Amino acid sequence: MDQSNQEAIDAQGQLTEASELAERHRRTSKHRAPLQSGRVPQRKPRQEQSARPQQQQLPLRKSGSLVDRLSPDIFTNRIIRTFWAIGVGMIVIGIVIFLYFIFAGSRFFALRTIEVQGNVLLTREEVESIVGRVAEKGVVRADLNKIREELEVKDITKDVIVTRLLPDMIKVVIKEREPYALARRADGSVGCVDREGNIFGDPSLFRSRPVMPLINGLAERGERSEEINRQRLMTYQKLLSELDGSQPPLSSRIDEVYFDDVQGVRVILADSRIAVFLGKEDFRMRLNAALDVLDAIRRRDAEALNVLRIGDAEKLISGAKISYLNATIPKRVVVGLEE
Repeated sequence: MDQSNQEAIDAQGQLTEASELAERHRRTSKHRAPLQSGRVPQRKPRQEQSARPQQQQLPLRKSGSLVDRLSPDIFTNRIIRTFWAIGVGMIVIGIVIFLYFIFAGSRFFALRTIEVQGNVLLTREEVESIVGRVAEKGVVRADLNKIREELEVKDITKDVIVTRLLPDMIKVVIKEREPYALARRADGSVGCVDREGNIFGDPSLFRSRPVMPLINGLAERGERSEEINRQRLMTYQKLLSELDGSQPPLSSRIDEVYFDDVQGVRVILADSRIAVFLGKEDFRMRLNAALDVLDAIRRRDAEALNVLRIGDAEKLISGAKISYLNATIPKRVVVGLEE
C-alpha cells in the first residue's frame, strides 16, 4: 500500500510540473513576433551594461609655480616677476660690460685704418693726427664725439660725420666751407668768407683762384649776423655783376668794399686808395662818374672839371690831396679833400 501511495504522489507531481511548463509556454508565446515563412527569428542582442560602476572623476589639482605657492595674490605676483626680470636684466648688463672691458682693449680692435672723405682745404695728416690720438686705446673705446668736436673747432669744417667700422677702422666724412671771397675781420686780419657770410681760415685757402675785392663790414656776432651777412653778400654779388657786366670790366679797379647800413656801399680804389661812395644801386654808372673826375684831375683838365661841376678845380689841379668822392648823385660828384 505504501508503494501505491508513493506512485500516486509521483504522478501528481509530474502533472503539476507539466501544467506549469504549459502555462509558461502560453505566456511567452503571446509576446513573440509571428514567424515569417522561410525566415528564422533572430534574437536581439542585449545591451550590455557595465557591471562596474562609473568612477567619479575628481578635478585635477593644478601644480602651481613657486611664485603662486608663495604669494597667491595677483599684485604680489606681478611685483615678484618684475623684480625677477630686473634682476636678470642687471645680470645680463653686467656680463656685457665685463666682456666689453675684456675684449675692447685687445689688439683685435686696435686702430689700423683711417678713411677720410670730403677734405680739400683740411689736410689728411691733420685729420689722422686727431683720430689717432683720440682712438689710441682702440676703435671700440674711441670717443667719436670728441673726434667730431676737435675737427669742428677748425673753422674750415662745416659738418663732420665720424663712424667706427669694426674691428679696426674709423671713417671720417668732412663737409668743408667753400671760400667765396676774402673778408677783413674786426681785428684787421683777413680770412675767407663763404656764401653764408662765415669768415674762416686765411687767404691761402683760395689756392690759385682769382681774388675778388676784399669785403669789409660783415657782422661777426649777434642774433641777426647771419641774416645781415646774407644780405650784404647779395649786394656784393650785385656790385660785381654790374661792374663786370659790360666792357671794360671794372671790378679789378677796386681793392676793398665796405658795407654801411646808412650810406650803403663804399669802395676803395686799388691804385689810389681813395674811397668812393656808391650808395645802394646803379653801381657801374656811379663808379664811372667818379673815375671820370679822377681822370680829369690827373690830366689837369680844368675845363673838363667845370663840365663835371666840380668845385675847387684849381685846388685839385694844384695837387690837393683827395680824401673821398661821393658819387651817389652821378651828375654832380662831390670831392672831399683832406684837411
